[in-house]
Amino acid sequence: MLCRQSQSQSQSQSQSQSQSQSQSQSQDQNLNLKRVATMIEISGEISRKDIDRLIKTLGLTENAARAAAKRALLKTAKWTQTRARRALSNEMRIQQKLLQARLRLYRREGGMEQLVWLGLNAFAAKRLGTPRRRAGGTQVGAHFFEGAFPIKRFGGGVYRRTGRERFPLELAKLPIDEAGAAALRQAAERADERLLEVMRQEMEYELSKIIRDK
Repeated sequence: MLCRQSQSQSQSQSQSQSQSQSQSQSQDQNLNLKRVATMIEISGEISRKDIDRLIKTLGLTENAARAAAKRALLKTAKWTQTRARRALSNEMRIQQKLLQARLRLYRREGGMEQLVWLGLNAFAAKRLGTPRRRAGGTQVGAHFFEGAFPIKRFGGGVYRRTGRERFPLELAKLPIDEAGAAALRQAAERADERLLEVMRQEMEYELSKIIRDK
């Protein structure tokens, strides 16, 4: 899997990413993972050369080969999305439904490329459950926010003071950037294998239609 990071990240992250690139050059190039400051995405695509090879090898029509490829890519993207959502939910102890809007599917090139997009912005504490004051802070769901307190004003969020004075305040948030990136990378590790497996199933389905129609 080929990994790239944006230039906006720190030097240490860039150095780490360079190591990942050198280790992944020999892997299947159908899938690509890219991370920037507030999102990470994995993309899978089937090239024109792949389609031509399927047509020549299996005797499929252009339409049949493309239809099979689109279905395989979409199913693999959904599979990756589910695995990443489940892993991130378990790691961060937050409900999967909160991650549905963060994990999105996009398609390009008429469905010949599928993207799984994950937003990495931190969750406001109030989204995690009902805030409950505790000694030294506030409990929201499975998470304790030290020094934080709920306020009904300002949208009813959970806040912290940024200094010793009463104001200004800042929203208490749960960072998910590191765990989110790890979850999608983990799901991507088997995505190439899964794509080949699903593609084989879709090819068999298209071939069965040819045999049935004869």
